[in-house]
Amino acid sequence: MIRHGLFRAVYVAAFLAVATTYVSAAATPIRQLTNTQASNIRPAWSPDGKRIAFQSNRDGPYHIYVMDADGSNGRQLTSGDADDRHPAWSPDGKLIAIDSGDQVTREIYVVDASSRQRTQITRLGGIASFPSWSPDGKQLSFYLYQAGAMDLWATTPGDSNAIPARLTRNLANEQNNQCTFACHSASWSPNGSTIALSDGDSARVLLIAASGGAGSPISPADERSHFPIYLPDGRIVYVTEHVSQDQSWTDLWTVDPASGDQRAELATKVQAQGPFEFSADARQLLFASPRTGNFEIYAVTLDADGKAALATRPERINPDTVSQVPAQKSAAPFGLPSNAEPYLLAFGVLALLTVGVESVVRARRRRAKS
Repeated sequence: MIRHGLFRAVYVAAFLAVATTYVSAAATPIRQLTNTQASNIRPAWSPDGKRIAFQSNRDGPYHIYVMDADGSNGRQLTSGDADDRHPAWSPDGKLIAIDSGDQVTREIYVVDASSRQRTQITRLGGIASFPSWSPDGKQLSFYLYQAGAMDLWATTPGDSNAIPARLTRNLANEQNNQCTFACHSASWSPNGSTIALSDGDSARVLLIAASGGAGSPISPADERSHFPIYLPDGRIVYVTEHVSQDQSWTDLWTVDPASGDQRAELATKVQAQGPFEFSADARQLLFASPRTGNFEIYAVTLDADGKAALATRPERINPDTVSQVPAQKSAAPFGLPSNAEPYLLAFGVLALLTVGVESVVRARRRRAKS
């Protein structure tokens, strides 16, 4: 009798241990919103926070997709042979600006989020990328690379006769060994008078007038800070990147350029490299990461639990195994299951069998005694 009770206790304890481990893993504050064999990156929240636009190469070249904020109801917005990237919602949520083309020429387009109608905005013959809307929806800024230099430009998407205007002069130049590939959209202030962007070395955050001109730095000179985003209250969120020989992380800061106050920490030791997207109140963070093997999109609430989860180093991923393009699934060789469900089922069956055997033994002993 003691032996059977001991077996039952062991099986039940093992079952509960595995179940507890599985539930704990599933309860992480970081929410995975996509799950494919492709690369899903550059997420952007709609103005009302209910939808997310992003780019994915799940059908070949990158195209634009839209899903609900919880990752459900995904649908493809663009298609064809062109490579579509860097979606940006218009302030009214009806249009999505993108850059499209190839490695030689890219132009800015606007896509209707409902009808999917596509309208070309620029015809500059260079590499135009990372569109960003002014708060009134009347202008689009974008980066343009031509003849070894990159600058920020702006145009009026609703005017077919509009001539794009250059807002910066030699922001980044190959002769200066600067990065002439844009990494993130410029960000307009809520009143449309100022634009935040990174300098040509992606080391400092600058502010320029919306009409163009020289930039004024708002981040320290001894850091690598970039990816600025204006919040509706006028504050700016930006990223400071730290890279050493054996690790890398980012810190997130907020600063109000109008007040002159010191910057404030939003999150530190974040184990993701950005760029990031923030909800209007800066309480929700949206980002892409290869932490599960290929780039997927994640969201997290920036409370104490969320910040702690972001600061926890994810399992190291071998970059050679990261899937950057859709791949056919091959038959897996025989091996141990990679998730908890089979073990839960096995322990549950064993526990039930143990209880059943014990019940039969007890019944037979009662009959023998009688």
